[in-house]
Amino acid sequence: MSIRKSADINPTLTALTETFNEHELASLSKLGTVVDLPAGQVLAHEGAVGQEAIVVIEGTALVVRDQETVATVGASTILGEAALLTGATRNASLIAETDLVVSVLNRREFNSWLDQCPRIEQQVNGLVEQRA
Repeated sequence: MSIRKSADINPTLTALTETFNEHELASLSKLGTVVDLPAGQVLAHEGAVGQEAIVVIEGTALVVRDQETVATVGASTILGEAALLTGATRNASLIAETDLVVSVLNRREFNSWLDQCPRIEQQVNGLVEQRA
């Protein structure tokens, strides 16, 4: 696992310009921490208490529920939001299928991102309902 310094964040986030607008990316850049993860790395464990949200920047991750892969997700996917918003435990495990670059936000950072970006807040609330 490798954590990038904030000076490296803005160029990395340009991969997300099709999903997020400039304001949303600037906010994510200030609040999140960009992390490189190797294939096979477990990002979250089903049933664990959620401590952070994850935005996939590059690569793919497997969503595994009850030891069965239920989805493969890639760039621009927001993960781990339900546990932060509802207080419930993680409803799935997340495993890096390929090498991943992600932006990680703790609860405070994630809530600040949502406060600063109403469109993202709407999107995340829809995801929580959809994934419930």
